[in-house]
Amino acid sequence: MNGRERIVEQAFVLFSEKGFASVGIREIADQAGLSNPALYQHFSSKYALGQEIYLRCYSELMRALDARLREEMTPFECLDVYIDAAIHLHKQTPSPLLFLEDEQRRFADYMQEVFGDQTVTARLTRWIEAGRAQGIIRTDIPTRMLVVLTIGQLTKWMAMSSVNMAPKRGVGKWLKQLLRSALSTSTQQ
Repeated sequence: MNGRERIVEQAFVLFSEKGFASVGIREIADQAGLSNPALYQHFSSKYALGQEIYLRCYSELMRALDARLREEMTPFECLDVYIDAAIHLHKQTPSPLLFLEDEQRRFADYMQEVFGDQTVTARLTRWIEAGRAQGIIRTDIPTRMLVVLTIGQLTKWMAMSSVNMAPKRGVGKWLKQLLRSALSTSTQQ
């Protein structure tokens, strides 16, 4: 493994354990077995390193999502695919998705630059708006709140399951039912 990959791997471990803000460059360099100057030969800053790691984690989620989506899917089917893709990735390796959740505010603008209108948030927004246009998704709650609800329910389960405080079996079905009941026009008051 080359120096750049050692840095990325060790920084990811440290960021996952302690959080991005709590880890310093010196600690990353030490963990990777390099000097600070050697680390700076690969990354201009801790933020640039964080961007690379965040992009890798986000890209993994996007690939899983794209592999399952089909053009003819309904909005609820698209939401189901999002849940299934995220659960599948989380069960394989929980840290990338938890890192995405923990650091989303820090790197959201960067993901917007890289993925444009294909970010998870943009896709969820389109699916919810399409469901509204079809009359199957409620209109009494702002779209942004429904997007936050969708992401929030999934990430809450991920965080709780990573410390063995949430069920691991049948969670996809449960989350899909929860979101359908929250988003569906049949529950609109």
